[in-house]
Amino acid sequence: MPSKAHQEYYFLDDGAIFGDVLNNGLSEGANGDGMAIVSSLRSFDREQQKEYLIPIVIKDHGNPAMSGTSTLTVVIGDVNDNKMQPGSKEIFVYNYQGQAPETEIGRVYVYDLDDWDLPDKKFYWETTEHPRFKLNEDTGMISMKHGTRDGKYHLRFKVYDRKHTQTDVPANVTVTVKEIPHEAVVNSGSVRIAGITDEDFIRIWDYKTQSLSRSKADKFKDKIADLLNTERDNVDVFSVQLRRKHPPLTDVRFAAHSSPYYKPVRLNGIVLMHREEIEKDVGINITMVGIDECLYENQMCEGSCTNTLDISALPYMVNANKTSLVGVRVDVLAECTCGARNFSKEENCRNTPCYNGGRCIETRYSLTCSCPAGYNGPRCQQTSRSFRGNGWAWYPALEMCDKSHLHFEFATRKADGLLLYNGPIVPPEADEVMVSDYIAVELERGYPRLLLDFGSGTLELRVKTKKTLDDGEWHRIDIFWDTENVRMVVDYCKSAEISELEDGTPPEFDDTSCQAQGTIPPFNEYLNVNAPLQLGGLYVEQFDPTHYHWQYMPVGKAFDGCIRNLFHNSKLYDLAHPGLSRNSVAGCPQTEEMCGKSDATSRCWEHGTCVGSFNEAKCQCKPGWTGPACTLATIPTSFKPQSYVKYALSFEPDRFSTQVQLRFRTREEHGELFRVSDQHNREYGILEIKDSRLYFRRSVMEKLSSWFTDKTMQSRPKHASCLDTKHSASLPLFINLYTSGDIYAQIASYVFSFRYNLNSLRTEEKDIWLSAVTVDDGQWHVARVSRYGSAATLELDGGEGRRYNETFDFAGHQWLLVDKQEGVYAGGKAEYTGVRTFEVYADYQKGCLDDIRLEGKHLPLPPAMNGTQWGQATMARNLERNCPSNKPCANVICPEPFECMDLWNDYECT
Repeated sequence: MPSKAHQEYYFLDDGAIFGDVLNNGLSEGANGDGMAIVSSLRSFDREQQKEYLIPIVIKDHGNPAMSGTSTLTVVIGDVNDNKMQPGSKEIFVYNYQGQAPETEIGRVYVYDLDDWDLPDKKFYWETTEHPRFKLNEDTGMISMKHGTRDGKYHLRFKVYDRKHTQTDVPANVTVTVKEIPHEAVVNSGSVRIAGITDEDFIRIWDYKTQSLSRSKADKFKDKIADLLNTERDNVDVFSVQLRRKHPPLTDVRFAAHSSPYYKPVRLNGIVLMHREEIEKDVGINITMVGIDECLYENQMCEGSCTNTLDISALPYMVNANKTSLVGVRVDVLAECTCGARNFSKEENCRNTPCYNGGRCIETRYSLTCSCPAGYNGPRCQQTSRSFRGNGWAWYPALEMCDKSHLHFEFATRKADGLLLYNGPIVPPEADEVMVSDYIAVELERGYPRLLLDFGSGTLELRVKTKKTLDDGEWHRIDIFWDTENVRMVVDYCKSAEISELEDGTPPEFDDTSCQAQGTIPPFNEYLNVNAPLQLGGLYVEQFDPTHYHWQYMPVGKAFDGCIRNLFHNSKLYDLAHPGLSRNSVAGCPQTEEMCGKSDATSRCWEHGTCVGSFNEAKCQCKPGWTGPACTLATIPTSFKPQSYVKYALSFEPDRFSTQVQLRFRTREEHGELFRVSDQHNREYGILEIKDSRLYFRRSVMEKLSSWFTDKTMQSRPKHASCLDTKHSASLPLFINLYTSGDIYAQIASYVFSFRYNLNSLRTEEKDIWLSAVTVDDGQWHVARVSRYGSAATLELDGGEGRRYNETFDFAGHQWLLVDKQEGVYAGGKAEYTGVRTFEVYADYQKGCLDDIRLEGKHLPLPPAMNGTQWGQATMARNLERNCPSNKPCANVICPEPFECMDLWNDYECT
């Protein structure tokens, strides 16, 4: 027998009122074996109450005594002791894209106080079977056949009860079918409700009072329509799903539209702002607005977490006696990855759509967007937004990644203004798990200020720039954070004080005017936000910041100026249509006005872009165009085996910054595109394609020392090492240890890359690459490299997602000295092996180059052009004007009725 200290005692909770049906004294089980016996005082009737929830206190005999409360659910059984009466039922079916398979939609309903008498019943059609619906005669379940069109269907049935010998009791069912488009589902808002089941949410019949009442779903729909100031018919509550049975937790998903569908950020934001009002009027307890399985730190993932909307073709049925809802089965799945940097899935027009009416074009090689005028993002995003000092705009919240990079540009003449805020907009609810995380970036007296809180304390970073940033010019802010460290960089640190001597002494880099760093207060590690991302100002209900335990608050003064190119983890935000906004417009009228003042800039719109600040404007030609007003098409050049171009520049390249842009087209996997180097070929950089991929490499020997002894290096090439310069890359990075130095773009064998070395005394090569895209598809691609000191970015075809990579640390040497006469090449570097013989190393052949720009200045491409105001082609070999195909269809005969189509150095029978 267990000791007395370990025996357990059971008794009803003092607050439980069951004196008329249960014995208040619970008898112990045999010998203190952890059991107790509950006994009733009378018989039960399921028609009166279906179940009892009995709180039982369990207490031991320890010192001190430990106790806990457990809920015992007593379900009352049923006997068929009531006759049925005629009944009617309403079934609403949301048919996702009109493609629902044959599916159960609800059971035939007759009025009967007994609900466990199904085995005694039989169900029949009153007349002939409806061609679009089926009936299970044993269960009364109705199924809708695939292909049923929108409309209202009136179905009539008869029900038979063998115990009471009732025959031909009529039952009428009205089925309403409505197609719900994909656009509605992906633009839906959502709430999570506690304390009621999915059946409770749609139920209109109260069995206790035996009366009809409006369902909570109807009340919720009315409330959403009222808050959005739209017609009730424009709101669809199309998914109600039970997430947990005990205690009940239900997810509700809804969509609304005027002309286009409202965005989720608007729907969720409206609900968030009026949460208490909705709870009171509808009679629900909302525990989450915007279902986010990544919101609570380390609950679903220990690290990065991305919400994925999983839409099933199989509908979800909720059956509640007189009503039934057949909705779309939608699940929010938590994927333990940084979604913006996960490139494991192939791109297609469904998962990578074009914005703002852009047309998505899929080929066997690539995916592109054909965009309407004015939308210049790679996926037709609107890249800029204007604010006038009294407005704001809402966008989707920042996704949760364990390592993040947020950057954007702004221009203003006002010294104070909130640029960005993502965090709570209403006070916390008393009974919910509080999430106090937030990020805010603002200008205060012309200087940038960052506030970041992961929920355990607020970090404040400030940068005292040499000049205030309210000068009307465009400025860029980069913010990096991981689980501990935060960094803010202003304007690529171009204002840093740099000292580099050639005597071998370590370089000096004073970044106090451009960079600030700090550590997040322990112990929370991630930024978890679920409210709208707000630009330009705040729509925030006034609340006491002590509710969230914030040490700092943003000043919050509205921003007067323009914001553009907002990226989070290489994903470009579309600023065209915010979920909600006030006194904010797409574009930047302030700079557009400056562009319109000059004839030169007003005429560059067709093949160029006016790049203007509040002070001046200039034309920036689109790739493939040149001239003062971007009216001249550039002429490409074909590079044959052993081909190259050597340049002499007429300008002095910047030491701290290198900008390279060019167009290329190839089906080869190897070759050098472009290079610049110093006088002795010791300082360099490389833009290259390796194994059909874009890659940029750089070298930092001090950081490689630990890799040389790693076991993984045993299988590497003799003159290569492995360095991962970006945490999210899944492939190793190979670095060739060159003894000579240049900055050059090359196609070699692994990925498309750019590499560079800034130390003239020894190799400190650094690299960035694009490993998730292929470029040997014969299509024209635009490559762009930007280097600022030892930091660099690599972009392909607009530079978003898998087409962007970066390395952004300022370590070691920062200057690159370019030899204007001997250090600039395209297509490979020629090394003379004799008086008239030469060898082109990493030869770019059987491909084309076009529109090469260095620091934004157009360089010539022979034979069409030998010189521009920025440079001359002093040597050129084995080149051909234009970029003709090699006539792949010449010896191809396609079977009837197909014809051979020239795809440039490749063919296809179509």
